Amino acid sequence: MTAARSELSPAWRQALPLVLALIAWLIYWYWDTAAAMVGIWSRSETYTHAFVVPPIALWLIWRQRALIHAEQPRTSLLLAIPIIFTTFAWLLGELTAVNALTQFALVATLVLAIMALLGTAVSKRIAFPLAFLFFSVPFGDFMMPRLMDWTAAFTVLALRASGIPVYQEGLQFVIPSGNWSVVEACSGIRYIIASLTVGTLFAYLNYTSLRRRLIFILVSILVPVVANWLRAYIIVMLGHLSGNKLAAGVDHLIYG
Repeated sequence: MTAARSELSPAWRQALPLVLALIAWLIYWYWDTAAAMVGIWSRSETYTHAFVVPPIALWLIWRQRALIHAEQPRTSLLLAIPIIFTTFAWLLGELTAVNALTQFALVATLVLAIMALLGTAVSKRIAFPLAFLFFSVPFGDFMMPRLMDWTAAFTVLALRASGIPVYQEGLQFVIPSGNWSVVEACSGIRYIIASLTVGTLFAYLNYTSLRRRLIFILVSILVPVVANWLRAYIIVMLGHLSGNKLAAGVDHLIYG
């Protein structure tokens, strides 16, 4: 490869600094929202994976840099129009104190601004890396109550199928060897979000068919859900069969 091939075209030499300046400006303008999002990454183990989302998105762009460089960046006003709606969504989130809405709006504004600056042709090349950035938004806590209900229902059903009598009241249930309850940590939301993120990335990298990608992503959601149900059942069974010597206290976390 000659040195000339590795050089950026004049259009890209002009576009890249603008992209960097745009990203910096948006982060500065929406600093409180961005800082709140990173704060959640730091505090919650459910969302620590988000720290690697931006680097992965950059790597996905870098790995197809030759194809991207072959396209000419051209500003698209049409792609900028939706920014009006994402800005309104951010404002609505601020007024209603809905962090998830402001954070989704921030990422959407960032993605749309980059697409508008680089144009349709380039945007098609980097569509997935940009869309992948949405996995950095802490989202999914609203599913916890439903997931906890499902976990409790499966555990009770599996225990009864194993011949163990169970009295259930909501998320609490009693078996001959003791009392158990399904708490937030038993919801499995952490595993679902992480699996969905990794599964989506894997599907993109390894399949070209949209159908196969969607099937794999669906599997990446179902597997952690079922695995979490089995995990809860096994923990209770270990406690029951051992007279609560196993799967209680610290052991509960280890066997889980």
